[in-house]
Amino acid sequence: MNEEGKSRIEGLNEKLNSRTRYRNPLDKRSPVKDFESPDVLEKWQTPELDEMLKHERIPLKIGLFMKKIFIFALLFFIAAIVISGFVFLGGTNFVSSKNVNINVLGPTSISAGEVLELGITISNSNNADLEFANLSIQYPQGSRNPDNTVESLTYTKDNLGVIEAGAETVRNVRMVLLGSSGDIKEIKLSVEYKVKGSNATFYKDKIFEVVIGSSPIVLTVENPSTTVSGESFTMKVSVALNATEVLKNVILKAEYPHGYSVLDSSQKPVDDNNVWVLGDLTPGSKKTISIRGQLIGEDKEERTFRFYAGVSDSIGVGNNLKITIVSLLNTIVISRPSIGLDVLFNGENVPIYVAPAARTVHTSFRFKNNLSDKLLNPRLEASLSGVVLDKLSIKAGNNGLYDSSGSKIVWNLTNSLGLSELAPGESGQVTLEFSSLPNLSTSRDAHDVTLTFLITGVPVDIVGQGAVSVKDTRIVRISSQVSFSSKVLRSLGSFSNRGPIPPKVGEETTYSVIFSIGNTRGDLVDAKVTARLGQGVSWLGPSSFTSEDVSYDSLSQTVTWNVGVLSSDTGFSSAIKELPFQIALTPSLGQIGTAPSLLTNIVFSGRDTVTGDMVTVNNPPLTTRLVSDPVFIQGDDIVVK
Repeated sequence: MNEEGKSRIEGLNEKLNSRTRYRNPLDKRSPVKDFESPDVLEKWQTPELDEMLKHERIPLKIGLFMKKIFIFALLFFIAAIVISGFVFLGGTNFVSSKNVNINVLGPTSISAGEVLELGITISNSNNADLEFANLSIQYPQGSRNPDNTVESLTYTKDNLGVIEAGAETVRNVRMVLLGSSGDIKEIKLSVEYKVKGSNATFYKDKIFEVVIGSSPIVLTVENPSTTVSGESFTMKVSVALNATEVLKNVILKAEYPHGYSVLDSSQKPVDDNNVWVLGDLTPGSKKTISIRGQLIGEDKEERTFRFYAGVSDSIGVGNNLKITIVSLLNTIVISRPSIGLDVLFNGENVPIYVAPAARTVHTSFRFKNNLSDKLLNPRLEASLSGVVLDKLSIKAGNNGLYDSSGSKIVWNLTNSLGLSELAPGESGQVTLEFSSLPNLSTSRDAHDVTLTFLITGVPVDIVGQGAVSVKDTRIVRISSQVSFSSKVLRSLGSFSNRGPIPPKVGEETTYSVIFSIGNTRGDLVDAKVTARLGQGVSWLGPSSFTSEDVSYDSLSQTVTWNVGVLSSDTGFSSAIKELPFQIALTPSLGQIGTAPSLLTNIVFSGRDTVTGDMVTVNNPPLTTRLVSDPVFIQGDDIVVK
């Protein structure tokens, strides 16, 4: 930039920042010119426009022909609506479901088990025929074929053919209805048909109701109104048929209250001690089931029993009470026994105690005087019976006198002071020990040891009352006793083994394994043996001569022997069950100086058919220490390099 330019800029800068050289700008204004409107109106407002605006617009006229067309269309629309309504609302000249009637003639109330006959009339009031007509009947639950009351009726379909205009068709239907008194059974009737010239199917439905009146089964129960807690009593349940037709496959079912246990019954139940198959009942016949059991509860408690009688829903389903015809409630009051007696087996107070064979059962008898008066000369007797009982194992505590000839123990009970009396509310306890016979001496068919107890005493200050007594029975059930062994061999067995002994790292050494199973009593089902191969062990398989079901899972390295049914006395009166198989060990460096495990988690399991309990036996792991092999030498089990 030249000097002249710099001087001009500096001059402007000085002028702008100076306080003395600044001057206010002059206020110079100039007026705005007046608006001159253009001469527009004079150009577009012409005489021709004025002439056009003076004349009014004349509307177009509609012709007479168009009016006639409109009136005709309106009349046609109204006629179409009328005719359509006439057709759809059931005009007499057209087919309508309202002109198809289903009339049912029959009783509206009937006793259960009696034959119900219905007359069904289907009438066609239309002017057209009904083609391909069918009558469908949907029966209520509890319907039976009158010719075979075991056979259920659920749905039938009858071909009616063609029902001509103005004609009617009649069908007769027979059935037997089962149910409780007061039940309402609905029978659904449906007619389906077609009309000539149409593929559509039309329906007409009707529901007919029938009320179940009196029951054909009379159910009665005979039992004491009161029972002593812990004492057995008998109930007699009778089922009688009060009908003119045979009632087939009758079932009786009982529901027991809390604290009740069944001891036995006159007829063997088919399920859970509470379902009995009575079979067919003829008119006037009666069947009675006697049930003996005991109730345990507090004084003055009430317990209610429920009984149901009915029929099964199909042939061969004996324990399926599908249709209940009659039910009954029965209440018994529990009273406290004069002498309280509790029996505990190894601390358990149960009617049936399950114990292993040849194991000691510790039994405790706890007694108490529940009277308001003193009880003199209290005495307790216990009798043991059963072919599996080991009489030499019986030991009576608390000065009990044991009679070995009758397996009977007697205790003359005393109080804490040694006196032969019990004050009101006073209690005490005596003990007993026993066991079943060893495995080789047990019987195949007998599994129970039965204990019968009787405690007596003479109450004082009660005029005319003799000795009071309380009796009880308990069962000790001997469960299956399985003997399961496993061993590893090298020089014996059905296999020719190879490889170095002691085992060497990286080299294969084979071994023979034998599983053996025996059973002293009671059949076992679902029996099997499982075992897992150890580290570095491979599966070579069983002997080619064996017929046993054995498998190997390579993923889990598990051997499974499916025994199936293990019969009672296997290994005693019959041959023992054995499974031989071969395995191979290839030791690793980490196993030097050790005796590696060949098999681990060796378990036998099976379900006892008598008790329903699972029986399991565990064996310790099998190693290269061949204690069962006669040529085994100490040190042959240790892996070397």
